[in-house]
Amino acid sequence: MNRKHSIKGSQTERPCVTRQRILDAAEKLFAKHGIDAVSVRDITGAAGANLGAVNYHFGGKDKLVAAVFDRRMAPLMEERLRRLALAEASAGNKPPKLDAVLDAMFRPSVEHAMSPRHGGALIGKLMARSMVDPNPVVEKTLGRHIEPVARRFDQALARAMPGLTAEDIFWRMHLLIGALHQSLLMMDRKLPNGRTVRMDAESFSKRFVAFACAAFTAKIPGV
Repeated sequence: MNRKHSIKGSQTERPCVTRQRILDAAEKLFAKHGIDAVSVRDITGAAGANLGAVNYHFGGKDKLVAAVFDRRMAPLMEERLRRLALAEASAGNKPPKLDAVLDAMFRPSVEHAMSPRHGGALIGKLMARSMVDPNPVVEKTLGRHIEPVARRFDQALARAMPGLTAEDIFWRMHLLIGALHQSLLMMDRKLPNGRTVRMDAESFSKRFVAFACAAFTAKIPGV
């Protein structure tokens, strides 16, 4: 493959364009079929690229899988940390407010899930598919992005809610993250009662943060 240009039809295009098309195609196919069910040939065919393009641009399928998740997770985690820093700065020497910490955690996920520029609903489907069909490359990639951010939020939540143990914080966040992913996947789908859930990012974020605050302040009987 020419190192300066790749060919699509009769037109030449820059390598960065081909790389972007491969990422887009891989993301859609992984979300629909699962990572293991999608071949390099499937991806290059959908992207309109030649068969060697994945190796040239990414170094193989595993590195392409990591790149698909990197491009979505990196800006999400950066935004979470940015908002958390603002919440902590606003509190000064006092503990950060619980609703501000939870807003910093969950609002970016909602906004990204409703933004085509960040993958929109497709990234939610991809994450859900990855949970159903675990993949070691995905687990390693997600861990690299999530673990340091989770530690920062655990620390902030411990200051905001000093009466909770580390185990309390873990379980409440664990359950809330599951609720977040499930509720985002159900957006625009018909529920069993026939209703369809439609909300803008602002309305959804406010409702979810209120729900999350209630989860963090609730007393658990017998615990």
